[in-house]
Amino acid sequence: MRTSNTILLSAAVFLSCGGGANAPSSNGPSTSDGTWTTKAALPTARQEMPSALVAGRIYTPGGYDANGQTVATLEVYDVAGDRWSNGPSMPEGRNHPGVVAAGSFVYVIGGYAGAGANSATVYAFDPTAQRWSTKRAMPDARAAHVCVDVGGKIYCIGGVRGGNVVGTNEVYDPATDSWSVLSPMPTPREHLAAAVIGNRIYVVGGRSPNTGALEAYTPSSNTWEKLPDMPTPRGGLAAAALGGKLYVFGGEIPGVFPHTEEFDPATKTWRRVADMPTPRHGFGALTVGAAIHTIGGGIRAGFGASGAHEVFTIP
Repeated sequence: MRTSNTILLSAAVFLSCGGGANAPSSNGPSTSDGTWTTKAALPTARQEMPSALVAGRIYTPGGYDANGQTVATLEVYDVAGDRWSNGPSMPEGRNHPGVVAAGSFVYVIGGYAGAGANSATVYAFDPTAQRWSTKRAMPDARAAHVCVDVGGKIYCIGGVRGGNVVGTNEVYDPATDSWSVLSPMPTPREHLAAAVIGNRIYVVGGRSPNTGALEAYTPSSNTWEKLPDMPTPRGGLAAAALGGKLYVFGGEIPGVFPHTEEFDPATKTWRRVADMPTPRHGFGALTVGAAIHTIGGGIRAGFGASGAHEVFTIP
């Protein structure tokens, strides 16, 4: 939801001009492929906060609340029991951070501290000890970036730095508490999404301005490959992998998108599948078994935090 000062208008402008009422253009009708079900709602309506999975529980830290305030809230979802509980708050609130699980820890990386400048802070949460700790800071303070785990290392890609959209690619090694700088993403963007399939990171969409760019990064060779663009350019979207395919959900500007689009790496083709019941942006998507959970997010362009929790499955 938050945007680069040099690229996009502020959320307040979108709200004042009724951005939430604008219907996104459609790139073809959705199909009936895929099923959506509703799960227990996120207790605190929030947006701009991805989630992470550790040992059957989903951890959802920080973000903006329904009043547009940056919060340090941590809420935990028990997948088997379909219920939420409160966890210990982060040391400081963050919105637009990278959130990822690596090993048995949840990491909250960078983001914005309220309305302030980009943060480089890395917080790690230990679910066993129920305790937060601070790790080595990012080399390049950023927000609205994406972080994923590959082989126990955390790759943080893209985002906003000092009002500029970047393609920065850095990797954090929890074993040594150290960072390294890698080959940058060819298409700089923020409010992007990513998922891991096999040994590759698929980075999709985002803003610079809105783009449908899809690029795949291979950590073992430190190289990027450009792939066919997503049919519907959008930022503020979420992505997850299921069954060897990439699924991309929601997004904003203009309005809020219901779209679910599927990319098959084997054929390098896209198709649109079952739309989201609740169109959203600024949320997280993560795979749990044979399903993808989409949690929270804004239901209007700009501020519009929700507690929506909907799960996507496909044959």
